[in-house]
Amino acid sequence: MRIRLITTVNASFQRVHQDFNKKLFDYLMPPFGLASIIRYEGQSPGDIIDLKFNIPFVGNWTVIIKESWLSHREYGFIDRGLRVPFGIQYWKHIHRVVARDNHSGFIVDDIEYETGSRFLDYLLYLPLLGIFYPRKFLYRRFYKK
Repeated sequence: MRIRLITTVNASFQRVHQDFNKKLFDYLMPPFGLASIIRYEGQSPGDIIDLKFNIPFVGNWTVIIKESWLSHREYGFIDRGLRVPFGIQYWKHIHRVVARDNHSGFIVDDIEYETGSRFLDYLLYLPLLGIFYPRKFLYRRFYKK
């Protein structure tokens, strides 16, 4: 299954690229202590990010950064799931920052996941969308500052 979210932000490519760090990641975390960052090494290949969710049946969510790239108009990295909840067997999340013009850009969250069961894949679509969709509002609010 695939979830793809594209968010337009009113900030330069350089600023958004520089802001992709732990501070932004903290800002994107669910409210009310529903999740916490256990380990955050960064967005370079080999780095680990480990989250603990305080929600039943979720537990830890651990990813490894497999690839990253940077050009004059695009920055991105790919994380792959090491320990993912909900019976997910395959997890790939491509994060991209793309320049639109000198003053705005796009943040793209492109997620692929598989559980081994088409039924479960479809069943998880809305809960996963519910986890990632709020980022659209959070990114916009973050860049209004």
